[in-house]
Amino acid sequence: MIYKRWMSYVKDDVKLTNLVIPSAHNAGSYGMRPIACCQDGDFYEQYLYGIRHFCVRLDTDKKGNILLCHGILKGDLFENALKDWKKILDESEGEFFIFDVREYYTQHVLGNINLKFSADPKKVDELLAKYIEPEKYAFTDFEDISEVTMGDLRASGKKYILINYKKEYAYSVNCPHIIPWDRIIHGMPAQNFIKNAVGFFDSFEIEGLFWFQTQQTPNFGTQIGMRTPRKLDQSLRPLYYKLIESIADNPKYLSKANIISGDFMTEDYMKVRSILMLNILKNNIKEGKEVEYLKGLWKSEL
Repeated sequence: MIYKRWMSYVKDDVKLTNLVIPSAHNAGSYGMRPIACCQDGDFYEQYLYGIRHFCVRLDTDKKGNILLCHGILKGDLFENALKDWKKILDESEGEFFIFDVREYYTQHVLGNINLKFSADPKKVDELLAKYIEPEKYAFTDFEDISEVTMGDLRASGKKYILINYKKEYAYSVNCPHIIPWDRIIHGMPAQNFIKNAVGFFDSFEIEGLFWFQTQQTPNFGTQIGMRTPRKLDQSLRPLYYKLIESIADNPKYLSKANIISGDFMTEDYMKVRSILMLNILKNNIKEGKEVEYLKGLWKSEL
């Protein structure tokens, strides 16, 4: 199996915005109540399954502790997550990560009522400095993310990009990126969702990171309503290959395929495998290593 080292198979000249990267949606939601839990495993387990992009949302509890959150539901201490990140960075060699970290989005409730979430940037910076040393390992030496190659990242000696759209944290960057989402489309039953979700590749153009979300989203007033992410994943899972095939079969979609996120990525290797296979079609794998790469993706469950 190659999931711990799959990036070692990628050519130096492949641009980061052209690389297909598995992503964990709400990566810090492990252990939360069923309605908010989008991942089975913690960050380290997600890393073992090939995840290299982590969606992380923060809030603060009454004691002032910075917590992982998914909406109003709070989870593990951010400090515990950073211990996982340190372990990942210490253990991995040649792999590169994207940490998208921010306060959770303001949530509109009713009328003029909004729920706001906060995480003191100074406290976040202290924790980041303690565990993952952004001054040493955060990649910031670029002007245009669309020109950054895997060779650039390897030559830099850095280990990750810390994305924050407000650049609130030391050594964080606001890379141009797009996260297409539609309440109605992401609230469709699985069969309709996979037919309509790929339409985002037609609707959006960007020179930065294209973040395609393959998970349905429970919401009042949608067709799927308030079902748990786990139940939604179980209904989507048998159709997941069809969703990825829709990208593989369309040259325009394939050319844009970049960050592809999902729920319960750690239940098995199926989703990550299908995502990483797109790198073969995009000619991102080193010459002569294609067969080894493909075999490595299939050895996980033998």
